[in-house]
Amino acid sequence: MLIILTCCLVMASILILCVKRSKESFYLCGLSLSLMLEICGVMIFIAKKGGISQEVVQFLYFSRSIQQKVQYFLITFNQMGYLVALGRILFPYFLIQLALHYTMIPFLRKNVRISRMATAFPVLMLIVYWPGIYRSITEHYLQLQKIIADVTLVVLTLYMVTAMALLFYEYLSISMRFCKRQFSLIAICLVSMTGIYCLYYQQDPGQVYHFYSYTYAWNRGIGYLQVNPSFGSYVMLVVISVICCILGFVSIFRYTQENIMENREEVVMERKFDTARVGASMFVHSMKNQLLSSKVIFKRIDQLYENPELDKDKLKEYVDALEDLNGALLGRMEELYSFVKTNSIYIVPVTLKDIAECTLERFHEKYPDVQVHVDVNEETEILADKIHFSEALYNLLINAQDAVVAAGREQDGQVSLISHNERLYTVLEVKDNGNGMTKTQRKKIFEPFYSSKNSNFNWGMGLYYVREIVKSHLGSIRVESKEGVGSSFFILLPKYQ
Repeated sequence: MLIILTCCLVMASILILCVKRSKESFYLCGLSLSLMLEICGVMIFIAKKGGISQEVVQFLYFSRSIQQKVQYFLITFNQMGYLVALGRILFPYFLIQLALHYTMIPFLRKNVRISRMATAFPVLMLIVYWPGIYRSITEHYLQLQKIIADVTLVVLTLYMVTAMALLFYEYLSISMRFCKRQFSLIAICLVSMTGIYCLYYQQDPGQVYHFYSYTYAWNRGIGYLQVNPSFGSYVMLVVISVICCILGFVSIFRYTQENIMENREEVVMERKFDTARVGASMFVHSMKNQLLSSKVIFKRIDQLYENPELDKDKLKEYVDALEDLNGALLGRMEELYSFVKTNSIYIVPVTLKDIAECTLERFHEKYPDVQVHVDVNEETEILADKIHFSEALYNLLINAQDAVVAAGREQDGQVSLISHNERLYTVLEVKDNGNGMTKTQRKKIFEPFYSSKNSNFNWGMGLYYVREIVKSHLGSIRVESKEGVGSSFFILLPKYQ
């Protein structure tokens, strides 16, 4: 059972590595593989050692026949022992590397030597536990076996405790809900895998190498194999193992699923816009020609008002209205074209104060009497194109105010622009207390030409434009919304220091 669940963890971590090739994915894959190596080595060792109760046999191998097949599996003690050594030593190494990767403590994050120092002990112990080397240094010094085992156990425990402490501290340090939720998935996975590891990591490879040595081999190792377990302890062992395995698998599966969904949505969005780009370009070209022709006709109609048989005032009124409509349509065409065409982005250091002032100045041109609650760290700098990024924030603020108006809450409307410092990101949040959105709407809002507003005045390009601007700043955008309560848009930009 443990082998099957561990294999599922390995497959999920490999899938993450294929979807998202990063240092984090590499460490997670290494963690799963090392856990599987250790469990496989220990399972083979236990089967060959024998002398275990029927309950333990069923828990580890399902049946006595499977246990006997594993028992007679052709593998040397040297190979079996080093298999245990690899999994046992590499698991805490990958765990501490993941913890150092996630931590935002400045001293640990900036000091590369700490990561290198954490590598030294695993490398040393993998050399010491190499079968030929280990046998040569312990052959005439039996007491050295105990010293190596005790030191290794203490250091591996220290690695795990340190990693868990860093992960726990990091979890408590996260203030934003969606960041905490995402981090909790990987944290639960790591804690669960560590729980499984702790059940077996006391098995020292030296015990396998000296399989027939009674003094050492039969008095050390996995605790519940030293005595016949009671029914209560056996049930507790099964429950702990199953819970840890299921939690680990579910967490890593959900984490993998989120990565796959993000990549899939990105591809789908690009395809939709590529299709829309061709259609929009042709649409703009044909419509502009038609509207320009209409404008000529309108001018000719305008000349008819001199005819005494016509109602000059009424004709002029119609002509002016048509002229205004024609100008508005041409303006919309140009606006649509400006969204479709590629714009140049010039990224330079700029303070949040400058960004906020530029955004609010534009916002108050449309809503001069609306007060926006601003809570930003004015001295914080980001790398941004001031004009384009302010335009993106302006679009979000306009949408927020429109949502407040649509909800009929103009009197107690709350539109906010807030900044957060969250781990590796400077986050800008645009928040409103409008009607909020359904789950279906949240999935579609960034699609080109999608709009839940009046289509005569909205082309559905605003949020897609915002998303493209944020992407060009090497950032990402997320939305959280609750029907009847309001929405929050989060722009996550890499910190600039």
